[in-house]
Amino acid sequence: MARRILRALLPLLALGVGLAVFIGLVRSRPSAERAARPSLGAPVRVLSAKAADHPLAIQAQGQVIPARQVVLAAELTGRVIWQNPELVPGGILREGDLLARIDPRDFRTALEREHATLETNRVLVQTEERRRAVAEREWQLMEREGVSASAEGRSLSLREPQLRSAQATVAASQAQLSQARLTLSRTTLRAPFNATVLDRSVELGQLVGPSVRLATLVGTDDFWVQVALPLEALSSIRVGEDGSTARVVQVVGERTIERTGHVVRLLKDLDPAGRMARVLVEIDDPLGLELDPEARGLPLLLGASVRVGIDAGVARSVFEIPRAALRDGDVAWIVHDGRLAVRPVRIAWRREDTVLVASGLADGDLVIVSPFAGAVQGMAVRVVEDGNGVTPRGTRAARKP
Repeated sequence: MARRILRALLPLLALGVGLAVFIGLVRSRPSAERAARPSLGAPVRVLSAKAADHPLAIQAQGQVIPARQVVLAAELTGRVIWQNPELVPGGILREGDLLARIDPRDFRTALEREHATLETNRVLVQTEERRRAVAEREWQLMEREGVSASAEGRSLSLREPQLRSAQATVAASQAQLSQARLTLSRTTLRAPFNATVLDRSVELGQLVGPSVRLATLVGTDDFWVQVALPLEALSSIRVGEDGSTARVVQVVGERTIERTGHVVRLLKDLDPAGRMARVLVEIDDPLGLELDPEARGLPLLLGASVRVGIDAGVARSVFEIPRAALRDGDVAWIVHDGRLAVRPVRIAWRREDTVLVASGLADGDLVIVSPFAGAVQGMAVRVVEDGNGVTPRGTRAARKP
């Protein structure tokens, strides 16, 4: 009987022992694995810092304006009898080109009249000179006969006042003749400089005068770009003949127009809207008229809004890091011996997407560029990929397109 009971309990006992051993193994395995597996820390992406020289540029917006602009008006009253076919909006003119001609007939007649008057007055001078010569001889005879007279009497006898009056009349006639020539020359209007026509308000046959606006010309040798800058940026640029180089870019659809100029003027007042300083950048040959037609491309247009990059020198031995790597209060996080270290840095220059660090970093520092929450000084971190897509093992990490 006892043997039967023992035989019946043996399978149950073996099953219980096996179950206890299995449970013990299951409970002990995770703890062993956890004890054997070291903590890897928070994953971060880093960029290896490297000092280098970086050219600096002040980025700003500007507007293209004329460097030279003139409103033409007639200097006399008359009727327009001819005008240049290029005297239309957008027309191109060279310095000295004839723009329009006013009917010169009345002014030519006036010139001829003044010329005749001058000749008449010259004859009067010649007549007085002959009379004076006769009087001189008579006076000499009187002196030989012992006749004396005062200096005033001698002057009157020799007709000196009459001669001076005739000479003055000739001088006045010469001046009037010069004025008549000048007036006649003003019947032709010429371009004062290389220009394009901004607008025209005169027509063939129109009666014009000094108060009538004929056309507006804008110089084509150069344009200005007016640029608004923060006041602190003025210390980084040069103004004048040796002004800082500037790169001007105008976007036209899918194409861009690029020109190079230099800063020539600092306006002496602030921008009323933004209280910004304003400088003028001079662009030579903005329309490309001095280039071969095949090489001209698109012209830089007046009134256009453009992007301007002004040369501000070179920052020596600085570290370029993404703006995202700069934490609050100009602080960078770096990986040092597998742990996060906080480094205060001094910023030398701020760009659109990056900053240039002047101090606070050293060559080879692993700057954390990835964001993560709960960062604490000294916390464990692990590098999963640097800023160039290289993992700690030196293999190129795959990137999604």
